[in-house]
Amino acid sequence: MKKELEFRKTYYFVVALNALQIASILTLLLLTHYQSSATIDRVEAFYLILIGVVALVGGVSTILGIAPLSRADSQIRMLEDSLENLNELNRDIRAQRHDFLNHIQVVYSLIELEEYAEAHSYLERVYEDIQRISRVLRTAHPAVNAILQAKSDMCRKRGIPLELDISSPLTDLPIPSWEFCRVLGNLIDNAIYALEKGNAAGERRLRVSLREDLKHYYFEVENNGPAIPPGLWRQIFEPGFTTKGDEGEGMGLAICREIMENYGGSLTVASDENRTVFSGVAPR
Repeated sequence: MKKELEFRKTYYFVVALNALQIASILTLLLLTHYQSSATIDRVEAFYLILIGVVALVGGVSTILGIAPLSRADSQIRMLEDSLENLNELNRDIRAQRHDFLNHIQVVYSLIELEEYAEAHSYLERVYEDIQRISRVLRTAHPAVNAILQAKSDMCRKRGIPLELDISSPLTDLPIPSWEFCRVLGNLIDNAIYALEKGNAAGERRLRVSLREDLKHYYFEVENNGPAIPPGLWRQIFEPGFTTKGDEGEGMGLAICREIMENYGGSLTVASDENRTVFSGVAPR
């Protein structure tokens, strides 16, 4: 986070400095143009204009050149997040493998002691823990599996039931997995926020589904939080628009839609009093 803030400060400072330089140069060029005939020699005016144009081009080039660095920094941060999620998933899998022999020994001992009910209860707890991991290991993309595991743990800690309906391995998904993770992560985070802050009536529900047909990949992130009014369905995808007040920047959904559209896909929303569903489509 500190590195991100430092880069952003540097980026904004460089852009502001060069914008100020460009404004100053334009002012100088205008003054030179209007005063050259009266107070400035033609040769001096020519050199002033030449220097101004070179500086102007330099300032514009700097601003244009630093923009890709901002995007690269954003990509690096997303890759770092994906790597951390992968490491966390790997730690969980290794912990399960390490504990497997201990579980077998406990069950064996309970059976020898004819504590069948306790053995059954113990196996159920172990099975639930195994299912917690195995249900996310269904796509061909480790990063996608890792983000689903990370969000599953987040929901579990917050008491939000998360249903994963994964019927596609997403084998030939045209979207790079780290960018697809950004889309899924944003949508799931928004759903969690809606369920926590929106005081959803009754049992809270969050569902993520991944499927495919012969021509497309599909995904949905559904929750039963407060409805989004139809009049906002278009606005929520606009940069800077947020319904979170000071807690949001209004860029998440805009970035999600941009990523989908960059790869020939789309992202839409439908909402009523029963559920809110964000639906994505990507070509095969």
